[in-house]
Amino acid sequence: MLASLNAGMAAIIIFGGGALGWLRFHEQNTTAGFFGIMLGLLAGFIIAALTCGTLATLLLIENHLRNLVAHAEHKRRTQKQ
Repeated sequence: MLASLNAGMAAIIIFGGGALGWLRFHEQNTTAGFFGIMLGLLAGFIIAALTCGTLATLLLIENHLRNLVAHAEHKRRTQKQ
């Protein structure tokens, strides 16, 4: 659930960066608008990689910790029996 929200947030950041780049450069000429889109997409990709990559890493750590706790509980239960 959180991983899909993270991917959606990354897509919004990337395409939002492209839209902001276009808004910033489109009034100069057609080449500048295309350059603005590319620059905005690149900036959006970098920002999404940093923020969503960090969040994905934290989600992965949390999942591994849950698995370790579940494995420890299962091991404790089998040793008592």
